[in-house]
Amino acid sequence: MAQKKAGEVEAFLSRPDTSFPVVLLYGPDPGLVSERAAVVARLSGADLADPFSTVTLNADELERDIGRLFDEARTLSLFGGRRLIRVRGAGNGKNLADAVADLAADPPAGATIVIEAGDLKKTAALRQQVERGRAAMALPCYQDEARALDRMIDEEMAASNLTIDRQAREALRERLGANRLASRGEVQKLCLYALGKGQVTEEDVETIVGDVSADTVDETIDAAATGEVKKLPELIERLLASGSSTFQLHSALLRHFQGLQLMRAEVEEGGATVGSAVERRRPHFRRKPAFEAALGAWTGEAIIRTLQRIEADILLSRRESALAVTIMRRTLTDISVEAAKLRTRGQR
Repeated sequence: MAQKKAGEVEAFLSRPDTSFPVVLLYGPDPGLVSERAAVVARLSGADLADPFSTVTLNADELERDIGRLFDEARTLSLFGGRRLIRVRGAGNGKNLADAVADLAADPPAGATIVIEAGDLKKTAALRQQVERGRAAMALPCYQDEARALDRMIDEEMAASNLTIDRQAREALRERLGANRLASRGEVQKLCLYALGKGQVTEEDVETIVGDVSADTVDETIDAAATGEVKKLPELIERLLASGSSTFQLHSALLRHFQGLQLMRAEVEEGGATVGSAVERRRPHFRRKPAFEAALGAWTGEAIIRTLQRIEADILLSRRESALAVTIMRRTLTDISVEAAKLRTRGQR
């Protein structure tokens, strides 16, 4: 089976085996998948600056016209040399999986095919076909672990002839998000700011690196649970731009409504007031008004329906990883609209 474990991918990319002209990269972090796909592209031998040697295709479009993938794979480069076909947004499409099986069994002589996908399960047809193919390689890409994050920081510091002290490194780690490309962008911005200084300090990090804090996640969850519909788009964009994962937001939303369910039971079954139920929960003082507003609006029945909805959307976003952002936006918006309706009814 042609596949690598997550911890083996970096080593493979440093010494790539070019006998695998079909390469699948998959995982929950699209930034990390894209970054590693770019490494494979550079190592493919194709001229990335030549539009006749490099082509990028969308997986959704290939599902409707899979013949184009075969046409591109079998086309010879106009001026000789290898060609690169990069397929983005792959998921559970059957046509692409079947095509990959054919290409892995009978690989094109002068082309490298790099496929970028979301978080594929072991049973996903595309992943299975690549892992079975004699000329294909599957590379799982998972979110940065501490060691991988440190390696990326060291790479960027070395490229800018900079060092970073221990306190600054710890502060930087805390501020980086889950998306590899977004994290690298923040480190590159920091290096540009500190260029010529020799060493990056904690003060530099605090000055220039954006903080993807839990406060912003909490603010987004509170906006959804209290019906602040107009606030949501900007809050969601801030979190996504900083690299926060959709799973992180969905998980925070699920925990919040589980907490509301417990407090609602205290009110409806235990006779507690909204204020006393919230007080026992001990939220941060800044969030207390939002907790009270949400608890006052949501009924026990409505909370149960919403929890079921969140759980279903989490499962759906795992199955359709390419649509995870769209699903998360819809979840938060629909819940916020429902909260606004409930609060309006309660005020009548």
